[in-house]
Amino acid sequence: MPHHGDREDDFKKALAQDRARIEATIERLSGDKPKPGRFLLALAEAWGRPVHRSCFGRWLPPVAPTERGVKSAARWVAASNPDVQRAALSALERAGAAAQPVLGVVADALTSKEPLVRLAAARVLARAAPCPEQAPALRRALSEELFTVRWLAVEALARSGDEHPLAPVLAASRPRLDAPLAAYRLGDWLRAVAALGQHASVLLPEMNELLDRTSGPSRSDPSWHEARFTIEQLVRELRATQGNP
Repeated sequence: MPHHGDREDDFKKALAQDRARIEATIERLSGDKPKPGRFLLALAEAWGRPVHRSCFGRWLPPVAPTERGVKSAARWVAASNPDVQRAALSALERAGAAAQPVLGVVADALTSKEPLVRLAAARVLARAAPCPEQAPALRRALSEELFTVRWLAVEALARSGDEHPLAPVLAASRPRLDAPLAAYRLGDWLRAVAALGQHASVLLPEMNELLDRTSGPSRSDPSWHEARFTIEQLVRELRATQGNP
């Protein structure tokens, strides 16, 4: 019968192998070998969430993004294949604040002709809290045809402390509640509202209207409950900043 110590040693071995696999992935992405897509996705998975190993009944912890790994992923943001670009941006989104050294490359992708690439780039910038150098590109994205890109640009600018008036952008681009994936899109909009902090108080009329429109039998599934809970919480916080009950 195997001892507990044996299982622990096996787990540590698997952990070391996982780290070695990620290092090999980064090495490949640093070179010029073809078909980087699956390696970029492997990097995104490693950075983003624990990986379960059923043989141990345990999770391997996520790998912390390294500067070399981030730069290796960033090399592919300007690839000619949009799928590779999106895979690279997915990895950088999972890297979070560790992606800050390469956000200039990411900001350039906001001008891509591919809508999904622009969206992926905006998500990276919103999660990484960009520097002032990326502000001009993000301000231009405030008039993007994709509303979700606008909201992510607002979130990124707000998190970076930019003084550009951002609440009017959100007031003019509220999600349609009858659109596909409406509750999910509403969640993106609400994250942008939350990023504004007390500056979002001018949006209280819109928020109160959303409270009414997200109630009722037609909004009974869990995603709508979550959205309504978030709206209620934000309304309480914004009223508090105004000194209202």
